[in-house]
Order: sequence, then structure tokens, then C-alpha cells
Amino acid sequence: MKTLGPQTAKLVTTLYDEGKTVFSVADAVTILGTSAAVVSNLLGKAQARGVVTRLRRGTYILVPPNMGSEVLYAGDPLLVADRLMEDRPHYLSHGTAMAVHGMTTQPRILVTVSCVNPPARSITAQGTEIRVTSIPETEIFGTTRHWIESGTSVWVSDMERTVIDCLRRPDLCGGYIEIDRGAWMRRDDLDPGKLVTYAVRLGVGAVCTRLGYLLDSCGLGTHLHREELGRFVRTTYNLLDPSMPAEGSYMARWKLRLNVGQDEIEASRST
Repeated sequence: MKTLGPQTAKLVTTLYDEGKTVFSVADAVTILGTSAAVVSNLLGKAQARGVVTRLRRGTYILVPPNMGSEVLYAGDPLLVADRLMEDRPHYLSHGTAMAVHGMTTQPRILVTVSCVNPPARSITAQGTEIRVTSIPETEIFGTTRHWIESGTSVWVSDMERTVIDCLRRPDLCGGYIEIDRGAWMRRDDLDPGKLVTYAVRLGVGAVCTRLGYLLDSCGLGTHLHREELGRFVRTTYNLLDPSMPAEGSYMARWKLRLNVGQDEIEASRST
């Protein structure tokens, strides 16, 4: 039986009342009004009884009562990733956000987070790899709340910001082909104006030219959107997919080297 002493019961009840299933030692110290040493000892005993699970040093998650006698519980990976970064501006991004928005058929094997001044580049919490990419605070925009099954929410990039982030770092979502397929799948829901606005706000020329190619490929947007993106076309050619080898033909319109063929892109849409 997972019996609770008075201090542990107070901690668990307060955490549930606050909707804080992932918590730190500091949170527990604040709730119980005691020292970190006492709290660490209490949490060690609570973990042995299966009341909490340690995600990483100093961070724990409550084991739901309906888990019965189970003592190990990782929780929803999206919630865990969100809460591990909650003291910093952040959002779930790239391949993870694509999965959230139904833009991919690939299995989610890790969680990607964009974060300001992240604590680490990669964190493993109870077997789940959380990959963290650092961004400046000025790039925290285009985010929305995503509600998960437990009734709590996490920050995630909206569909358009997800596309823009992936065009900047195709390696974090499976490559350009995955981006095109995702945009094609959700082309009726994507807002071309918002895509262009986000790309211009980010101010990265390669992202703007890749977006121009994507709009053409998926038949999205107007000539005005393309004119806006055309202001960022320079003389230097960028790779369509920087995660792939530097090969393929050159496209003068968007100053891109097409190291992913259009035939491959169109074939991927039917799979």
C-alpha cells in the first residue's frame, strides 16, 4: 500500500491542488516550509513507496493514484518536457510540434523544445530524450496552448511557426521532405499570410527563400506573399535541405540548390 505520512500527504495534496504534477525540490520546500535536506529525505522515501518518480536531479513527478502498485512513472512526455523548462520562456517545437498538429505520420521518439537560456542541450527523463534548442527571447512568438489528456496544457508553436522553425532547422524534424509533406497534409488550414509574417519577423534569408519554394510546391499563397519573400533573395545560394549533402540543380528564382528532388517530394505525399 502507498501509505502517506502527514508531510507527504500535505505535499501531494497541495501539488494536485496547484495542478503541479511535475515539481522541484524547491517547490516542496516552499509547500512544507522545511529545509531542502528534510525534503530530499522525504522524497526519497516517497519514491521508494511509488508516490513520486524522480525525473532528474531535483525534479520529480507525482505517480497517479490509479497506477496501483507501480513505482515507476514517466508521465506524458510533452508535459514533462514543458515542466522541466517552466522557469524559462519556451515552447514545444519542430518535429514534436508537427506531431501535435497532425503534420507527420512518423512516430515520436523524442521531444524537442525551443527554450531561452536552456539548462542543457539534451535531457533524458525516465527514458524519454528531450532535445533542447536555444533561441533568444525575441523569437518567442507564434505559440499556442495545447491541451493534453491529463487536463493540463503545454506551450507549443502554432502550425505556421512550426513550419518556419522546421525550415530553419530541417534536421530537427526529419528533413525538408517531412516539412513539405506536413504542409501538404494541412494545406487547407495553413495561413500563408501568417507564414510570411513569421518568416519576415525571423529575418533569416534562407528561411524566406525555402518558404517561397514551399509555397510554390504546395500551391499556397499569392504573388504578393512571394514578392514579400523575394526581398530576402540574395546572390548566394542556400541548400533547400541543409541536413542533406550539397548536390543537385540550382534554382535562380529562390536562389536555392535543390538537393531534394521535386519527384521525391511529390512521391512522399502519397505515402
